[in-house]
Amino acid sequence: MNDLFHQGYKKKLEDEDLFELEESNTSLKLCDEFEKNWKLVMKNAKQTGKRPSLLKAIQKTFGVRWCLYGLLALVKEMMALVTPFLTAGFLRFFENRSTVAEAYLFAVGIILTSSIVALMHQWYYYLCGILGWNLRAATCALMYKKTIRLSQKSLTTTTTGEIINLGATDVLRFDFLPQYSQYIFIGPIISIAFVILLWQVVGVSSLVGFLVIVIGFICYSLTGPCFGKLRNKTALRTDKRVRMMNEIVSAMRVVKMYAWEKPYASLIETMRSNEIDKLLQSSYFRALNISSVHIANKVMIFAVFVVYVSLGGRLVSSQVFAAITLINIMRFSTATIFSWGVEYLSESIVSIRRIESFLLLEEKATTKCSILDDNKKNANCNSTSIVFENFTAAWDDINLTYNGDATQRKTLENINLQVDDTKLLTVIGPTGSGKSSLLSAILSELPAKIGRVKVHGRIAYVGQIPWVYSGSIKDNILFGEEYEPGRFKAVVEACALTRDIQSLQDGENTLVGERGVTLSGGQKARVNLARAAYRENIDIVLLDDPLSAVDSNVANHLFHECVCGYLKNKIRVLVTHQLPFVNHADSILILKEGSVSHSGTYKELLADGTDFAALLKRDEDDKANSEEGQRQEPLKTSEYLFAEHNKEESTNKEVDFVAVVKDEELKAQGSIGWRSYADYLINNKFTFFLVVLLTMINQTLYVLIDWWISQWSSAFESFDTNYTHPRGNLTATIVSTPANVIVNNKFYILILTCKAYFDLLVGFVVTISMRYIVQVHHLLVSGKVMHDKMLQSLFEARIRFFDVNPVGRILNRFSKDLGQVDDILPRFCLLFSASFGIVFSSMIVAVVVNYFVIIPVLPLLIYFLWLRQYYAKTSRDIKRMEGANRSPVFSHLKSTLYGLTTVRAFKMQSEFESDFHQLQDFHSCAWYAFVAGSRWFGLRLDLIGSLFVGAVMFLSLITVTVTDLNAGQVGLAVSYALLVVRTLQWTVRTSTEIENQMTSVERIQQYHKLPREAAHHVPPVDTSLPIDWPPNGKIEFCNLSFAHYDGGPNVLHDISLVIFPREKIGIVGRTGAGKSSFISCLFRLNEFASGKIVIDDADVSKMGLTALRSSISAIPQDPILFAGTLRNNLDPFSAYSDCELWTALEKVEMKETIEQFPSKLEIELAESGSNFSVGQRQLICLARAILRKNRILAIDEATANVDLRTDQLIQKTIRNAFHNCTVITVAHRINTIIDCDRVLVLQQGRVVEFDAPHTLLLKHDSVFSNMVEAFGTSESNKLHSAAEEVQA
Repeated sequence: MNDLFHQGYKKKLEDEDLFELEESNTSLKLCDEFEKNWKLVMKNAKQTGKRPSLLKAIQKTFGVRWCLYGLLALVKEMMALVTPFLTAGFLRFFENRSTVAEAYLFAVGIILTSSIVALMHQWYYYLCGILGWNLRAATCALMYKKTIRLSQKSLTTTTTGEIINLGATDVLRFDFLPQYSQYIFIGPIISIAFVILLWQVVGVSSLVGFLVIVIGFICYSLTGPCFGKLRNKTALRTDKRVRMMNEIVSAMRVVKMYAWEKPYASLIETMRSNEIDKLLQSSYFRALNISSVHIANKVMIFAVFVVYVSLGGRLVSSQVFAAITLINIMRFSTATIFSWGVEYLSESIVSIRRIESFLLLEEKATTKCSILDDNKKNANCNSTSIVFENFTAAWDDINLTYNGDATQRKTLENINLQVDDTKLLTVIGPTGSGKSSLLSAILSELPAKIGRVKVHGRIAYVGQIPWVYSGSIKDNILFGEEYEPGRFKAVVEACALTRDIQSLQDGENTLVGERGVTLSGGQKARVNLARAAYRENIDIVLLDDPLSAVDSNVANHLFHECVCGYLKNKIRVLVTHQLPFVNHADSILILKEGSVSHSGTYKELLADGTDFAALLKRDEDDKANSEEGQRQEPLKTSEYLFAEHNKEESTNKEVDFVAVVKDEELKAQGSIGWRSYADYLINNKFTFFLVVLLTMINQTLYVLIDWWISQWSSAFESFDTNYTHPRGNLTATIVSTPANVIVNNKFYILILTCKAYFDLLVGFVVTISMRYIVQVHHLLVSGKVMHDKMLQSLFEARIRFFDVNPVGRILNRFSKDLGQVDDILPRFCLLFSASFGIVFSSMIVAVVVNYFVIIPVLPLLIYFLWLRQYYAKTSRDIKRMEGANRSPVFSHLKSTLYGLTTVRAFKMQSEFESDFHQLQDFHSCAWYAFVAGSRWFGLRLDLIGSLFVGAVMFLSLITVTVTDLNAGQVGLAVSYALLVVRTLQWTVRTSTEIENQMTSVERIQQYHKLPREAAHHVPPVDTSLPIDWPPNGKIEFCNLSFAHYDGGPNVLHDISLVIFPREKIGIVGRTGAGKSSFISCLFRLNEFASGKIVIDDADVSKMGLTALRSSISAIPQDPILFAGTLRNNLDPFSAYSDCELWTALEKVEMKETIEQFPSKLEIELAESGSNFSVGQRQLICLARAILRKNRILAIDEATANVDLRTDQLIQKTIRNAFHNCTVITVAHRINTIIDCDRVLVLQQGRVVEFDAPHTLLLKHDSVFSNMVEAFGTSESNKLHSAAEEVQA
């Protein structure tokens, strides 16, 4: 550690400066051992029919170390009990009952004993610190492994926020649990030894002290369950808040577009207030616990000596301060630490039970579904295949919200299907028919109720909602595979990513944000497809509608070059809504309401005369051409179009959408600024100064009580020296002391009772209770104020912030950092306040008793201040690295949850577990340095304390003739000096721990000053607008240029056009052309680079963002729903009646579906609305837009992931419900915008065409015309006819 601190003192520490972990402390090793014991506990519990206990697994894994460390603590505390008798021996010299040589021997003995106890103390806390960290790391790793194995049923019963909260706040207690829980067991043993030793000093009066201890143990034990119950209630409220924050941050773009910042901020603040209520109750209990420890100490001293004197005992300084020193040791080891142990154990048991419940969640079953590798294929099946045998399954069994009438509804029913080598099976059907569920069944995500599905071969999977994790584009494509340049290039070309990668500054190594937030929807879809295509040695590719997220030209390219080209030697199951592609399939499966409606080849279905044949009847004209010609026409057109695009765009290397992402979190440098302390501690000036005043009064009373006992014992000695009398007649004698003070036994008892108890002890009890209660209240309210500021700043932050910062990094502030501020920091502030008062008082008493003590105190103080600065500089860097290294752990967990199906489909569980272990080890390196550094510092502080004790004692001996010290004064000084030994390192440790924990405050305060959007409210402009603004919906773009962030490249260039009231505008263009950016600038998600937008004669750049965004309805590309009731998702702020809600649902044809559920509008939605299909979620979003009744509607590729029927329904609803509105639609499907009044064609952020569809189609060389022709003759003719009808 010396080298590390020397290095840290000279420069800022980096991760590479930290120690490497021993293998036994690595996340993998700890997890393996813990998991082995957990499985053994579950096996035993299964045999006995009892619930498995995680506590038993902890005992099996860490129990031996726990017991050994407890034995070390017991030996340490027993050695500390020797000190009072050495103190008594030392004080006998001042009572003229021993020689100076004996006094020096006793002094040396006290110093040596104190030093040995200090060494053992630091060693014990070091070992327990390692043990607590090991327990936390093992638990987190085991929870991550469990997360990867969770079944879909389990995933619906928990949320990402709850899982993160378990790993962020619940496990915090484990770091300190071993240190304090030991004293629950050794405390009673030490208490018995204490009573025996105290009996030697004050006789039978020691039983009074024992009675106080027993009462204390009972009280602390009774408060334990209270802490547990409050912890459980607090955790549930924290879970709810973190879950909501997770959903809000993940959907922040939608929140801003809907202008929901203020209402959602109020909702979170309300949740936070409810959480603070329980935290305050818990903190009040904690404050009373700590104050009761100090009160019990003073009450015990008072009670023991009153009884002792009442029974005829004589107060002698050596006895008095031997007893006081014993009681002080007892206060720390059995009262203080015992109460903390009860508190931590009670709260930890609650956390253990919560984690235990999570670990007992159902795992993904494989009993009725077998996925076999080549070397495991059975003898009857020597080729790759997918076989469904009478397969029936239901998500309703998994999703508990579907209880009631709908539970009998089956997702898939009686499916019989076989797909053999290298065939392409296309699966089509209306929204909610079970297409994605079919793929889930193949992946074993949907377990069978009846029948089974057998899969022979290795699988690659492309999800309907693209999943991109934080990393480079190359990392996302390789996904653990070795990099082969030739294969990589071929895949990139097949997936139409060449131009996108070439346009990026860092090419394929460009970092993308979490969930690919810096990529367009089409780019994410192609990266996902490339991941599956690049996978080596796969036999089956499952494609869940990847073509809907891209435009028609790109879809043609992907289908022919990738699906039918690069992947032609694989079994391909393609779920699609793109009917023009189904004629290329080897087999077609039509699903309807979970059952197979029709299946067969394209020719068979046409000949069958089914509904499907009717859907494709318009393509029959093409059958006159040769089959080969029919297959090749779209491909040739596609190739031609792509060649033309590449020629035109190859010179443009500008980034269209992808933004630069920072891979590392910002870390502050240097010491924590005084401003951070001021903002946290002096948030409320009145309560702050009240705490300071109460502390000063309370600490003064603390010293006066001990001073009174010192005076009492000195008076007895003075009397005993000048007057000889029988022991039993002392109370009948009244004499005058040298100070002419009347001394007699009963008089002093009366004075102590009336004066000390009522004036001092009662005052002490009142002030210390008020002091700690006001202090915790002040700190928790400060934490709430900081949270509210951070929340407000977050909601007002620019959207760029959310694009470049992973959700896990943001949530880390709202979970772990806020947990530190709510729980850990107030604890250490209380402890520092108490211990600092003792150290400061001790030094003042020592100097007042013997002013020569100031001579050694000054150099010790100088060394102490230097040592603290030396330690703090390195410790701050270590703590900041620990905080920064913690964020990637949560980001990785969150990313895994989002892409769990993909991870499992690719059999990447072990790789992701390995990544988690590696990230946790990075964090553990910093944590170990922090634990070891704390002990390094604590040992040196204890040695300073021992030197201080030596200085007090030796100077008392040396200057006894000069200062005329009596035994009472020396006893008071020595007893307080011994308190310094036990308290100094604790004081400084808590002060440095406060500074370390203040990094959490600092990290929260960093979010107080995020770059903000423009003003949400501009009263002069907003109030001047009509109530129904905009009344018409006319939109003018005037030379508009737009970038997604300040200083970034423009993605829209010099856009000038006019959209007239009630006009329906369709926007088309290649992926990355700027279509979504067009919608973004309409909502001012970033300020314009130049130009302006005018809506109904109002310049939008001059008005408040809330007024603008609340006046425009939006249906986003990704349907965003929040966990909670359907009502809250439609109407989060209770602005509409039930009748209006049902009317909106009826317009999108979701009313009948919702009415099937017993709870109707109160049906609980799973996280992200996952208990509805993507198409159904999009319909709910459409219903939400209908409720807003705005004059302008912006639709960003809302129909990309729905079938044609749902697409047609959405278009019909838009035409009817928004007939009098201006509608701007971004679409990849030409048929969805062919009936628009005008079509806007964008290319590289510029307007290339803007006219009526019919007019553009008449120009055979127009870009729009080429797009239409790419669909083939039949589809092209259909689109031409539709355009003509609109024109007519």
